[in-house]
Amino acid sequence: MLKLSILEEFKVKEAQKKSITYTDYFRLINLIKNDIGKEDVSPKRLHHLFLALTFSLKYTSNDIPENFVRMNSNILITNSEHKKQRIRIVYPGELESNDDYSIYSLLGFVCLGLKEGEDVTYFNGEKLKQVRIEKIISH
Repeated sequence: MLKLSILEEFKVKEAQKKSITYTDYFRLINLIKNDIGKEDVSPKRLHHLFLALTFSLKYTSNDIPENFVRMNSNILITNSEHKKQRIRIVYPGELESNDDYSIYSLLGFVCLGLKEGEDVTYFNGEKLKQVRIEKIISH
């Protein structure tokens, strides 16, 4: 089932609920609180992440299904150009390689909370793009 989620610099026009752990939820909420007012963080990004977290389905770490993308998940995606790419969703400041995407990045934001086999369509400011979560490699 394709769920359409179009984002215009994190402006959600039709949102799907994300599934996250309580641990990730509380850490991200605290991160947002600490980053409010910082010049290098877009208020829109914080606002839309806050909304997504607020309306997310929350699980304990033991109860979240293994097929959902979480913080620090290594995943294999297919992009709009049908190219496969391995990425890891990380907290800001924890980027270690070119495969790492901050939760504040558009790609990190749209992938968090999706499950294997799910597609998401989003607007990157120039054109519509689509990503498919092919496989969760590790959490």
